[in-house]
Amino acid sequence: MPALARAAMVLGGCIVSSTCYAVTIRAALGLGPLFVVQDGMALHLGVSIGTAVIIVGLSLVVLALALRTWPGPATIVVPFISGIALNAVLPTVPVFHGLVLRLALVVVASWIMALGGAMIFRAATGVAAYDLVMLGICRVLRRKVSVVRLAMELTMLGCGWLLGGAVGMGTVITAVLIGPSLQFWMRRLGALGADELPATT
Repeated sequence: MPALARAAMVLGGCIVSSTCYAVTIRAALGLGPLFVVQDGMALHLGVSIGTAVIIVGLSLVVLALALRTWPGPATIVVPFISGIALNAVLPTVPVFHGLVLRLALVVVASWIMALGGAMIFRAATGVAAYDLVMLGICRVLRRKVSVVRLAMELTMLGCGWLLGGAVGMGTVITAVLIGPSLQFWMRRLGALGADELPATT
């Protein structure tokens, strides 16, 4: 894949994920577990949610390095692109009304959000920091993506709840869907599959 196409894939993945993130915020049913951490961080530091995305993303890069999973160029730039994109997109997304509509939006947004992550995988220039941590844990524990991702989501949920982030039905929906949907999109795009994770040391 040409370098320009790889860059476009990374940018597109960030925009897809950030847009879906904004939809879950406006649905106001609780954020995905990692986003609960970012929301709590934003509250405690008095910064925008996009800035919190950048801070948490860079912290995850450090954790990935501790797992001996090495970042690529995209790993470093994705937190910045995603944070800036979220701050830009969020004001354009309306507040949604009606429980059924909001639930449906969280389900769809959670499923499509994983497409953004899979696009970044497919670009093969370095995965998002959270996914890099996931790969490191998969390598160390020799477990499938869906299993490791679910465990990570539950851990983030606990941390985010302690920080005062927005927790609700949407949190549960995203936690349950993100692993299987990521695995689905990775295989559809020809990215790394759950049974094809190589050693990254």
